[in-house]
Amino acid sequence: MIALLRYETAILLRSHRWIFPLIAYGLLIGVGAAGSTSLAETLDWSGAMLVPLVAFLTRAMLTAEPDAARACVSAAAGPVRAQFATLIVPLGAGAVLGIAATVFDVLTAEAATKAPESGLPGKVTAVADHPGIVLAGLLIALVCLLVGSAVGALCNPPLLRHTAAAMLSTLAAVILALAADISPASAAISHTTAQAASPLAANWPGPGSVIGAACLLAVTWGVSVIAATRRDTWSLNST
Repeated sequence: MIALLRYETAILLRSHRWIFPLIAYGLLIGVGAAGSTSLAETLDWSGAMLVPLVAFLTRAMLTAEPDAARACVSAAAGPVRAQFATLIVPLGAGAVLGIAATVFDVLTAEAATKAPESGLPGKVTAVADHPGIVLAGLLIALVCLLVGSAVGALCNPPLLRHTAAAMLSTLAAVILALAADISPASAAISHTTAQAASPLAANWPGPGSVIGAACLLAVTWGVSVIAATRRDTWSLNST
């Protein structure tokens, strides 16, 4: 499985389809850092932007591999493992970028509280004194990471093969994931009553949003794997 993940990662990197999502995510993180008034708010924004990032990274991965190469991989490793590897790679890339964005937010956002030191040492000290703010931000990022992966798996091949339909569906699903009340990502982001009461309070997402995001990911990944298995099996039998 490790070799399969390395192969899929190389496919994604060589396709250069990750460049636009990465640039867009960097710009959105910069906008959020400039417009936020507290570290918790900045972390919430960074977590929310993982939804479109991971959704379009997943689309890039699902459409990057040529059909002939995919048939060879499915024949060698099995269609189930091949599809899981295709979905895991963008999820892992989103996790790495989410951690990098968290570090960026800690170093650039307003300090959680005043510290004796000034500048970067003061911000790091403030975070060390109030670790719950960063941990809550990482948990929100995890929810948005899972939702973004679910959106990408549901709205792209092998479930939606038409390019225009897949792109529009992915974009619409991202908007709904961030705006609809039933979305785990929206529920996690809007759970900010504690922050309104105190600037030092952490924005912990509700347990329902975490469980909902995990269930949504499991269902969408399962459907995608089943569809990919049928597609690859038919392709192998036809040859």
